[in-house]
Amino acid sequence: MKKILYSAIVICLSIVLLGQNLTVFAEDGETQPEWQDITLTQEEFDSILANNPNNAVAPCATGLIDSYSIGLKRSGNTIIIAGETYCVNTVVKCGFKEVVIQCRASSSSAWSDYQTYTDLYIDSSSYTLAKSITVPSGYQYRATCKHYAKKNILSTETINNVSNIV
Repeated sequence: MKKILYSAIVICLSIVLLGQNLTVFAEDGETQPEWQDITLTQEEFDSILANNPNNAVAPCATGLIDSYSIGLKRSGNTIIIAGETYCVNTVVKCGFKEVVIQCRASSSSAWSDYQTYTDLYIDSSSYTLAKSITVPSGYQYRATCKHYAKKNILSTETINNVSNIV
C-alpha cells in the first residue's frame, strides 16, 4: 500500500513540475515566434552593440574570426537583435552557427531557451545580423550565440558569446 501511495505522489509531483516548465511560454493557439529581417542604420546598429559590455572585451582572436559582437535592444514587446562576425579573408563561410534567445522571470536566476535559430552564415568573410522578434512581456531576455567561420572541411572556428540583458 505504501508503495502505491508513494508512486502516486511521485507521479503527481512530476506532472505538476513538468507542467509548469512546459507552459511558462505557451499561449493559447499561438505558433512559434518568427523573427523578421530588419534594416538598421549604422548608427542604430552601433548603438545596440554598444549596450553589451562583453563586446568591449577583446578575447584572443587568433584563428579564423577577427572580431565579433552581439547586442539587444527592447522596444515594448519587440526585441531587436544586432550582431556581426568578421573573419579573415581566406574563409569560405562566416556568420553564426546558432543564436538562442533566452528568457527568465525577473525573480529567477535561471535562463530558459525561448527560440533557437541555426546556420545563419554566408559565403563571405563577414556577416551582419539585424533581426526583430516579438516576445511576451514580464521577462528579461538575452541572446547567446556561436560565431562561426569555416576555411575548409578541416579548419573551422566557433566562438561563444552572450548579449546584454533587456
